Formats: sequence, C-alpha cells, structure tokens
Amino acid sequence: MKITEQNFIKQISLGNEKALEYCMLHYGGLVRSVVRRHIGSLAHYEEDCINEVFFAVWENIGSYRPDRNPFANWIAGVARLKALDCLRKHARQLLESSWEENLPSQASQEDTALQAIEEEISRETRQMLDCLKPRDRELFIRLYIEEQDIEEISQSTGMSRPAIYNHLSRGKRKLRKLFPRHVQNQREETDL
Repeated sequence: MKITEQNFIKQISLGNEKALEYCMLHYGGLVRSVVRRHIGSLAHYEEDCINEVFFAVWENIGSYRPDRNPFANWIAGVARLKALDCLRKHARQLLESSWEENLPSQASQEDTALQAIEEEISRETRQMLDCLKPRDRELFIRLYIEEQDIEEISQSTGMSRPAIYNHLSRGKRKLRKLFPRHVQNQREETDL
C-alpha cells in the first residue's frame, strides 16, 4: 500500500512503520525547528529529542483529533512538550551531579545551560498562567511558585480556605482544558 498524506495517520495507528517513515520525512523539518527553538544551546540533545517526538507520535497517534487541528499543529505541540521535557531532564541531571564531577570550565557552561533551561521553563509557566484570571493567577503564583502556606495566603488576602481552593480548582480545570498534554506530563513527573 502506498503511504500518502490522506492515509499515513491511519497507517501509523495500524502499526505500519512505512507510515512513520513518511511522517518523519514530511514533518521532520517542522519537528527539528520546534525542538531547536526550545532547546537552543543544548544541540547535543536535539537528535534524542526528535527521536522521542516520533516515538511519542508512534505511541500516541490515537490521541490526535483531526477535527480539532491539523496534524502539523499537533506534532508541533508534541515536539514542544518533548523539548521542554528534555530541558527538565537536563536540568535535573545538572542539579543531581556533584560539584566534583564538573570541571571549572564545564561548571560555567553548565550554569549557563541551567539558567537558560530555567528561563525557558519560567517563560512557559508564565504563558500558561497568563490565561487565568488575575486573582487565580496570583493564588497559583503564591501557592505553587512562591510556595507560601495556604494559611498565610488566606490571612493576607482575606479569603477563606474554601474560597482559595475553589479558585485553585477552577484554575486547574482551565489549565487542563487549555493544556491537556502538558498538565498530564507534569502530573506524571510528580508521581515518579
């Protein structure tokens, strides 16, 4: 069977490796540009990240909904999430490695890379939180980023604990709706 733009998605879901090759050939440039834009200075992780993107496509093609958006948008979103996952993994590795393992020249390069990763993750977090109402955004920042105690937030805002939890719950629902795969990936990471 000849693989075409009209049948490659169905063929991937049926386990046809030729369809995945078609996908890599036709969407590889898009995936590479999205990954490169997000991991930038960590070029040595680029190929692994691209491989993870296509593996995710192979494993999760059933979650693609053609009625919601074109395949190019979907695979670009998968690439973005995998690039951010790659940045998080690299950041974890940097934090877990001891100072003895890093030579002085490597340490400064690693610090620069870690700072770039943290800035990218912070930018992504800000973009996600920008979709929330100002009050909900403030509560998310205070509780999850600044790690303030719920009692402290309640006292300083004059809001009851149930009201705070209602705002947080509403915000989480909105984030899950707007960023379903990203929120799921975050949940999986915290479960590990």
